[in-house]
Amino acid sequence: MNITDMDPDLLSLELIGDDERGYDFLDEETMIRLKQLSSEKGVLSLYLDTRPETVQREPVPVRFKNGIKTILNKNETNWDHETKQLFEAVAEDVTEALEKEPLVAEGKGIALFVAPMRLLPKKEKVDYELFMSFHLPEAPADLIHWGQTPVISPLVVQRDEHPETGVVLFDREKVRFFLYTMGEAAEYTFSFRNEDPVPMSKSHTWHGYGTHNHLKWQEEHYKRYLRQAGIAISKVAQKAEWKWLVLASPDEQEAKHVIDYLPEVIQEKVIGYTTVAMNDSLNTVRDRVAPLVREAEIREEKATLEKWIGELEKSDGLAVSGVADTVLADQEYRLRTLIFPAGFIQKGWQCTSCHSLIADLQESSPDACPYCNSDQLFEKADIIGEMAVRMLQTGGEVEVIREKEHRNLVETHGIVGGLLRY
Repeated sequence: MNITDMDPDLLSLELIGDDERGYDFLDEETMIRLKQLSSEKGVLSLYLDTRPETVQREPVPVRFKNGIKTILNKNETNWDHETKQLFEAVAEDVTEALEKEPLVAEGKGIALFVAPMRLLPKKEKVDYELFMSFHLPEAPADLIHWGQTPVISPLVVQRDEHPETGVVLFDREKVRFFLYTMGEAAEYTFSFRNEDPVPMSKSHTWHGYGTHNHLKWQEEHYKRYLRQAGIAISKVAQKAEWKWLVLASPDEQEAKHVIDYLPEVIQEKVIGYTTVAMNDSLNTVRDRVAPLVREAEIREEKATLEKWIGELEKSDGLAVSGVADTVLADQEYRLRTLIFPAGFIQKGWQCTSCHSLIADLQESSPDACPYCNSDQLFEKADIIGEMAVRMLQTGGEVEVIREKEHRNLVETHGIVGGLLRY
């Protein structure tokens, strides 16, 4: 089938790659699964900095064991024997996993989510609903939490800073497609070749007007190929739903040729150009693209903050600030962009009757749901993470603030906030 006639939904976009740095691609389906995870038995959320300098100063198992002691001491009077026994068995299994070199050797950090179902006394083993780990491209702040729901906002931060970015590598004969996300690159199985006849041999000598005609023919041949390549890129971009796009070629100047043949909606995704040889490795693709993505993220972060603060300064501006007001706006489906600083975690509650989220800068539960007056409220360990995943799931946007000067701005305007739909 000709690429111009192909339905994007029919494209096969499986990924191949060696994932050398150990970072894990994190898709929206996984985020939703973690958001929906809830267990009365308990859920362990673990984030640890695994950079060599940090590990040398204080090994991963030591930091984990110290965190476990803190949780045990905090709940010593609250837990019954069965709960304590289950928690200690989980902690022992996680300690064993962390002591295995491959689990912590790759990436700059690790995230681990563990949800036990029951302890099998005779076998002295735990039956798990979930035991999931991710190697991270950025070092997280150490966090060890035990509750009925997982803490997921640090994972949202990582995904926000390494969004799914398409990379198109092409020369005059072939187009290759890559995905950069979560600090790693992989290649799509789909590629596009120039099926037009190869230009005449360079050994043939042209003179006078014949040279002009031949060069004109080559130029028309190349433009026809660029038009076809532009269609192929548009189809793949539509199917893959990239946030951004990087155009690459062995000649950086040539990488810019194809942009004029892309629809405007695809052109708007282009964040830069780079030089990559057609036979370069995934590592090279990754290392060329990473700084372009980081620069784009900083630009977007700054632009979002400027718009948010500008709206806050208006008497009728479409913006909100503060935990309580931001959660309220989310409940009313008015929130378009959620804004919060990296590392900020705030617990909240969810009503079991109307499923509304409730939060403020407080530690104790409200007496009743402000929406339906039910007193059946379920504690959520990470209300901001809950909102972030829901925003992504419903077509909204999430802006996690990491730059120091930008963090200072957001913290002086209520710590958490957002832009409104209306």
